[in-house]
Parts: sequence; structure tokens; C-alpha cells
Amino acid sequence: MTQVKTYSALVKVLNSRVSVAVENACNRLLGTLQEIIDTEYYDVFEPNFYERTYQFWHSATTKMLNQTCGQVFMDASKMNYNSFWTGERQLQHAVVGSHGGWSSNETRAHRFWDEFIKYCDENALKILKEELKKQGLNTK
Repeated sequence: MTQVKTYSALVKVLNSRVSVAVENACNRLLGTLQEIIDTEYYDVFEPNFYERTYQFWHSATTKMLNQTCGQVFMDASKMNYNSFWTGERQLQHAVVGSHGGWSSNETRAHRFWDEFIKYCDENALKILKEELKKQGLNTK
């Protein structure tokens, strides 16, 4: 354990460890989001008229907002299909189970974002606590 002698040194060490834990937790959640995209989006529909580019899968990303706060999100700017089918449009359709404007009862039953939110509700705090513990910060 690092020896600290001042309050400001303690805050610096704690913030550094929390930052690593938050970033690691976000990366774990990102991995789950990508797995959910595979199972709840790609595996549900096989296109006949186009070849998948996986831009949608790669648009799932994470970002540290500050030293102790991270974000997992879908980045519409990482998708470049054409001027008509933008990344924003792709996200709007995918979130309701539509694939390139095509949907069925089966695809609409598989909503990747709803599944991810459910997973986060059930697991994000536990994952963060695990990552904090790995940094030597035990929580209740």
C-alpha cells in the first residue's frame, strides 16, 4: 500500500485508483454490450441484400468523462453508411429491433439496448465494486 502523509496526497491516490476502477468497469460493460449486440441484434437477422460491415458493433464505445466518471455508449459518428442511412438513423432503428428498416415480430422482440440497460441495472454496481476492490479499495 502506498504511504501518504498529507490529505492532498491521499485524495490523489484515491482518485487515481478510482479512475482505474471506473475505466476497467466501463470496459467490462462495453464487452457485455458488444456481446448483447451479437446475440440480440446480429444473430437475430441475416441480411440477404447487403454485407455487414460491423460498423454498428464497433460503434459501441466507452469514454472517461472525468477522472471518476465513465460512460458506455453507442457512438453514431463511428458509423458511415451513406447520406440517407446515418449512424443516428441506424441507432434509432436498431433500438426498436429494426435491421436497415426491416423488422419482424422476432427482431422487434430482441432489443439490444433494453437488454444492456437491464444488465447494467443488475450488474454495474457489482462490477464497479469488484474493480474498486482490485485497486485495494473495499466497499460495502
